[in-house]
Amino acid sequence: MTKHWFTCRVRYVKLDDSGKESKVNELFLVDAYNYTEAEARMTRIIQEMGAGIFEITQITKSNYAEVIRTGEGEQWYRIKISFISFDEETSQEKQSNQYFLLESSNIKDAYEKIEEFMEGTISNFVIPGITYTKIIDVYPMAEETKERNDLLDQGYVSTGMKPKETEQ
Repeated sequence: MTKHWFTCRVRYVKLDDSGKESKVNELFLVDAYNYTEAEARMTRIIQEMGAGIFEITQITKSNYAEVIRTGEGEQWYRIKISFISFDEETSQEKQSNQYFLLESSNIKDAYEKIEEFMEGTISNFVIPGITYTKIIDVYPMAEETKERNDLLDQGYVSTGMKPKETEQ
């Protein structure tokens, strides 16, 4: 089985800066093997955020070839990259598209970071589009597992986490 990226739309009540409650619809991205696991992971993540009553209103499989977390910026950009190859049989150029999701502070910075990321690739490519997304945060499974293991090692236990068994 292969993991996929799933975009999850979640409706919940959020406190704004002034302390006023408001209903929001926000997008999150999680990786999972199937829709059921994506829903379970998103449910656990929202519960750990302490959002209270919430509803997962939509789960959609995304076609991201790569998700690039830079640690800089709070916005996520969808980047379309067209790889160009030459078909010798037909004597024509072929393009195959892939989509990347990159964390950045603005479009210019996103362009520069994807250029840097793609540096050294052997195939020719063009970047036909960079689009701002409304994704709030990305939750890769590997990061979540590492964070959970670190917390367990420190003795923390939250709802849904099994306590670490001590050796005797």
